[in-house]
Amino acid sequence: MLRRYAYIIIIFVLFLSACSTTSTTEVAQAPAETEEQSSPPDTETSQPTSTATESNTETPSPTATNTATFTITPTMLPTEFMGFEDASVFKALAYMDETLFYFIVPYVASPYYGTVDGVDLTCETDPEQENLLFCRAEEDLFGSDVKHFEFYADEEKTFLVYEGDFSTSLDVLPPTPTPVGFIWPLADFTEADITWGKTPPGCTQRGVNLNCEIEYREYYDGQCLVGATCYDSCGYYYSVNTIKNKSGDYIFVDNCL
Repeated sequence: MLRRYAYIIIIFVLFLSACSTTSTTEVAQAPAETEEQSSPPDTETSQPTSTATESNTETPSPTATNTATFTITPTMLPTEFMGFEDASVFKALAYMDETLFYFIVPYVASPYYGTVDGVDLTCETDPEQENLLFCRAEEDLFGSDVKHFEFYADEEKTFLVYEGDFSTSLDVLPPTPTPVGFIWPLADFTEADITWGKTPPGCTQRGVNLNCEIEYREYYDGQCLVGATCYDSCGYYYSVNTIKNKSGDYIFVDNCL
């Protein structure tokens, strides 16, 4: 009997020990569950701080700089030329819209620019003729002998080389019928019957290798008229025409004088 009670007591003690162990385990595990379920404390998230943007600095306006002025140095000046001191006009020809001057200028070797009686003048040398300066003015300057010339080394007429007067004989009409340097037809004609050709640019051979084609017509009414065209190394030079609008029958003859 006593042994039975002893077993019951032992079983009861073992039961109480098991319950105590279970409670202790549950209590010990409770904080772990709390730590797993609890979220970590909020930490203050660092917000990006706005950095001050670089302020626009005023760009200085470009300042105007003075452009260097062009100055003439002594090395840029033309070489002094004294040839015009001994120059002369050996021939001058006046046409309806131009006048040509043939100068003899000792040792001339460069082109020149200038004026004659205020009219623009351009001059060039002749590679085949020493001491020759061929000048052209775009105007009929017939009527006076002595003319005032200015010669410059540059086209802008900055460097004056020479200024003076020259005799040109442009106050005298060329004699007819056969003046020196021209071929005139053997017939009666006037200045109004002559047509002058314009000298081509660059031509310094006006009057050189002159030749003419001449036709004399004797009409049945007794008139003898002429048509002549002359050429030189520059091309068409001049012509003489007294036929004009004349009509009727004619015959060719050797001349009209």
